[in-house]
Amino acid sequence: MFLYRFYSVGIKSLLYFGKKLEDESNYKKAENIRVVQVILGFSFFIFHSLLFFGTLNTFLFFIISFITSLFLEIIGANKGYVFGKYSYEPSLCPGPIIGNVPILIVMAWSGLIYMSLNCTFLILDLRFNSIISIEVILTTSIFITILDLVLDPIAVNEGRWKCDKPGDYYGVPIQNFIGWFFNTTIILVLFKLLSSKYMISESHPFYVTFAPGLLFICLPIIAARPCFERKLYFAGYIGILFTAFLSATSIL
Repeated sequence: MFLYRFYSVGIKSLLYFGKKLEDESNYKKAENIRVVQVILGFSFFIFHSLLFFGTLNTFLFFIISFITSLFLEIIGANKGYVFGKYSYEPSLCPGPIIGNVPILIVMAWSGLIYMSLNCTFLILDLRFNSIISIEVILTTSIFITILDLVLDPIAVNEGRWKCDKPGDYYGVPIQNFIGWFFNTTIILVLFKLLSSKYMISESHPFYVTFAPGLLFICLPIIAARPCFERKLYFAGYIGILFTAFLSATSIL
C-alpha cells in the first residue's frame, strides 16, 4: 500500500491517509511488487543467516520454517485444524498456490519468524552462538503472535483471506493467533534440536548483525497506518505500542 502510494503521489503519500488509491486500476500493479518484495526480503534473510548461523543451520532453519508453516497452513485451510477453517482469495494472493495456500504467504512468515528471532537475540542481549533456550523460543513466539494481531485484521479487511466462522477481533478468530504461536514454537523447537553450534563473525557492526531485528521493530508501527485507514483502531494502537515496547527494551 505505502509503496504504491509513494509511486503514485510521491512524497505526499507520507501525509495521505485516504483509501481511494486502493480502487484505482493501477493499484493491482502494486500487488506484483509485493511478490518482488517478499522474494528479496526472503533472500536477504537467507544471506544474513549464512553470515551468522552458518550454511547448515541456515538450510535447517528455512527448510523447517517453510515446510512446517506450509504443512500447518494446508491443514488449516483444508481441515480447519491449528488456525481454524479459512480460505485464501487467489486473486488477491499472487504467486503459486499449493494445497490452497499461497507460497508467498509461507515465505513471508518464514522471514517474519527469522526477524522475530533476531529481535529476541537483540532484546535479550544474546549472541548468535548462544543455545536457543525456552525463553528465546517463547519470546519469539509471543512477538510473532503480537505482530499477527496487527497484520491479520488488515489481510481480512482487504479480503485476502476469510474464516468460515469469523471471530470477534475484526473477523479473526482467537484460534488463528494460538495457531501462529504454536507454529512458531514448533519451528524453533525443531531448529533447537537439529541445529549445530551457531556461527558469528565479530567483524560485522551492530546494524548488520541485528538488521532483521531492527526491521521487525519497525513493522508494527508501519502496519498501524493501514489499520487506522481501515478503522481497525485497536489493531493500530497495538502496532504503535508494540514498536514502542520493542524500541525501549532493545535500548535498555
